[in-house]
Formats: sequence, C-alpha cells, structure tokens
Amino acid sequence: MKSFWQKTANNIWIGRDDSHESPASKRMFQVVPIAENPQVDFENRTALIGFACDEGVKRNRGRAGAAAAPDQLRRVFANFAAHQGHENLIDFGTIHYQESLEASQKALTDLVVILQQNSNKTVVLGGGHETAYAHGLGLYKSHPNAKIGIINFDAHLDMRLAEESTSGTPFRELQEFCQRENRPFHYLCIGASEVGNTGSLLETAESSGTEIIWDYECHWGNSSSLETQLMAFLEKVDLIYLSFDLDALPPSEMFAVSAPASLGVDPQLYLHLGKKIKESGKLQALDFVEYLPARDQDDLCARVAARFIWEFTRGL
Repeated sequence: MKSFWQKTANNIWIGRDDSHESPASKRMFQVVPIAENPQVDFENRTALIGFACDEGVKRNRGRAGAAAAPDQLRRVFANFAAHQGHENLIDFGTIHYQESLEASQKALTDLVVILQQNSNKTVVLGGGHETAYAHGLGLYKSHPNAKIGIINFDAHLDMRLAEESTSGTPFRELQEFCQRENRPFHYLCIGASEVGNTGSLLETAESSGTEIIWDYECHWGNSSSLETQLMAFLEKVDLIYLSFDLDALPPSEMFAVSAPASLGVDPQLYLHLGKKIKESGKLQALDFVEYLPARDQDDLCARVAARFIWEFTRGL
C-alpha cells in the first residue's frame, strides 16, 4: 500500500488568509492538517483520502480525466470558510494508480481497513466510480459483524455484468462479496435514470434486492415520501456507506463528469437527504466520484462538489 500512497503537497491547501480580522476568520486550509506519512497514529478522526484513478472509467468506455480530481477538489475546498464541526478532518494523502486497477483498488482497500479499524471515518475523493468497490470492501472488512447499508446518489446503478472490474461494476462486486461471505446486501440507489440503465441492469438489481428511487421521483413535492423510504432503509442497518457519483446532478450544474445526466436531481434535495443520513449517526464512509477537472469551467463544478464535501463532512 505504501508504494501507492503519496502525501498531499502543501501548495494544494492554500487560500485567502483573513486571520488578521479575527481568530474565527479561518478557512479550511487553516484547520485541516496534512498527514506526513501513511502511519495511522490517530483515532476518531475523519480521514480525507484521494484515489487518483480512472482506469475503471476507461475500461467502461467512459470519458477519462477523473484521476486528476482529488487535488483539484482539495484546492477549491481549501478556500471555503471553516466552521465548528470541521476540526475533525485530516488530509491523509492519495492512493495513485499503479500497475493495474486491481492492485490500486487493493491499496485503497488496505488503507481504508487500517483507518476504519482505528475508529476513524473515511471520505474518499475519486477517481472513477471504481473507487466504490475498493472503499466499500474496506468498510465490509473493517466491520465484519455490522449490517452495512450502501446508499448511492447516482444516475446509474453500476451493477454491470462485466468480466473485469470497471467504474460500472462496483455494487455488483460488493453484492457478490456479501454473497460469498454470507452477509446481507443492503443497497439503495437514489436518483437513478431509466434511460441510463438497461433491462439487464434492472434484472440484476431486482435479483439482489436493490432498492431504487428514480430521478423523476426526486422532487420537493415528493420529499415526505423520500424521507420515509430513506428512514426505513436506515433503520435496517448499523452503518452507512454513502457514495456520490456527481453525474447524478443536473448537467447544467455538473457538466464536468464522465457521463452527464439527462435530467439529474436538485442539489439542494441531495443536500437535504444527505443531512438526514448524517443525522442518523450511522454515516461511516463517504466518497465523491467522476468529476473531470479538464471539462470544468472556472471551477464551477468543482465548487458544487466541494460544497457537498463541506456539508457532509461537517460534524462527521
């Protein structure tokens, strides 16, 4: 794992310094420490990890570029104002793609296991959605007796039947892991698009007990029903792994992704649902994937993604 790991450069975490105005005028770059090495000598923290890999996207014949996302998301996030609840974060470097996708995923899984077993929570900045298999597997291995629930904010179910791991297979791979280990598989996808998922994917989802809330159901007029469905799912599990594929957002607000949505879900609705998940006290792992810096303009999409990171990690 160590050969894949790299410390985050100090010049990533920079921003406007307003500390001369007041001790309370701090920004994220002034409160998030950077780990010097991959030795986990802390506990009860929220570790921010990069996964600089989009080999899975390439295998899935998608638009590459997400490997450059972790540091760009950090740069934008770094200049956001810091408030109470952010002091628990620590930047724990980046796992970089080397050798093969499988080797890189194993390196991320191993790091997640170490962090989780030391009573830390993990927030991974992808990378393609192949991030989810490595991150999720690390969570399952760290908590062998826990009932884990996966919530995926995504336009795609990502349960493809492929011969090798891709950005389109992570949740099928996790389902197969649960089957081998005789563990329950709880998976809820919120924001899935009917036009983005074939009949074969729906059959796989149905046979695995996957729960789906479609994008056209995700509107404020239906918020009460959405909350009821979400709460019912939360009650069934001990821990939550929330994976946020940014292509779930409307293309007008998140165009810099591997596969922009045809419709998308209101970002404020996802913020609302994400806060409900966090308030449950069960959120143990979180990732953000598929952002493409090269497709962005004036960091517009990066700022949207960073706002979600800011909101969901506050008080985590």
